[in-house]
Amino acid sequence: MPLPESPRIVLLGIGHTNAHVLDMWRRAPIPGARLVCVSSFAAATYSGMLPGTLSGQYPPGTLEIDLRSLANAARAELVVEPALGVDVETRTVRFEDHEPVPFGVLSVGVGSVPNRAGIDAPAGAWVPIKPMQTFLMRLYERLQELKWQGREAVRVLIIGGGVGGIEISLCLPAYLNRLSGGLRYAITIVDAGERIGGGLSPRALRRAEALLAVRGVEVLTGTRITRVEEREAEYADGRRTRADLVIFAAGAAPPPVVENMDLPKDPKGFLLTRGTLQSTGLANVFAVGDSGTLEGAATPKAGVYAVRQGPVLWNNIGALVRGEPLSPYEPQHDFLRLLNTGDGKALMDYKGWSAHARWCWWFKDYLDSRFMARFRVVRG
Repeated sequence: MPLPESPRIVLLGIGHTNAHVLDMWRRAPIPGARLVCVSSFAAATYSGMLPGTLSGQYPPGTLEIDLRSLANAARAELVVEPALGVDVETRTVRFEDHEPVPFGVLSVGVGSVPNRAGIDAPAGAWVPIKPMQTFLMRLYERLQELKWQGREAVRVLIIGGGVGGIEISLCLPAYLNRLSGGLRYAITIVDAGERIGGGLSPRALRRAEALLAVRGVEVLTGTRITRVEEREAEYADGRRTRADLVIFAAGAAPPPVVENMDLPKDPKGFLLTRGTLQSTGLANVFAVGDSGTLEGAATPKAGVYAVRQGPVLWNNIGALVRGEPLSPYEPQHDFLRLLNTGDGKALMDYKGWSAHARWCWWFKDYLDSRFMARFRVVRG
């Protein structure tokens, strides 16, 4: 189906990739087109700064992109409402309490949700990392509940030993010390795999494991949690352990809005795309960041890929509107990893070379701050 003369471009979810499109539109909108942004929240959260916010290195608002200000500056429409799905036949985004939003071009960047497959847990029994916009609030509320219960010590379980789980375990103590009023705590990372730190080089992993040991963080690998209750967790072998605070940072699964899209998906349920980031089922639908999986070249669900996709998506949306050839996105095979260790330092891992130093934190802060500065709207 050809695009209309004045196509409506809809960004569904304003994650790292779609935020780049919104920023570029503010600077140089595509002639003759209109832009609509759809988000469940009025702010987008930059995951790279979450550990630093936990550790007190950044004020809470530092990791947020004010979507209302950015959309106003771009003269784009902003719909702050959770989307239910996409109707492929009518080319509309559907909502429960908002009229459908039609699109000529759609970019799906709604991220992922924690993969809780095989874990039975009521909503209030644990604190999933996502949605990240409400994580700090939910963590604070849970901590206040524990203080109200008169706890003298807190047993913390972090489900998921990936890079994110490691960063949380190293930065959480500063948060607990700052807000718990002297509450004692013990932290355990639980991961079903044979090792933690997926993607880290052996040298960087050894440094990470040494840091965790020095900080007193227990690491349990090859261990699966199957149930989480109010104050207790159960392992797959039937053992039970006290769990006052459970933070869920494991895996990635598609959110319901992606599940409800009648478009081709990969075995895990994410939207399948060509190298141009277009859906394999519909040329005017793009899927980016965690929401999409490149056909034949699946990459980990990591924010660095979403950031790198931004310029490609922007160029390809413009090319599609103008009827020009689209360019492929070529994912990097290796990339720089910088883990915030919560002590004014960061752990760097790049092509097998590793360092843990204060200058690594300065470099991480520079990169993160420069990225966020792009989306800051200066009011005249």
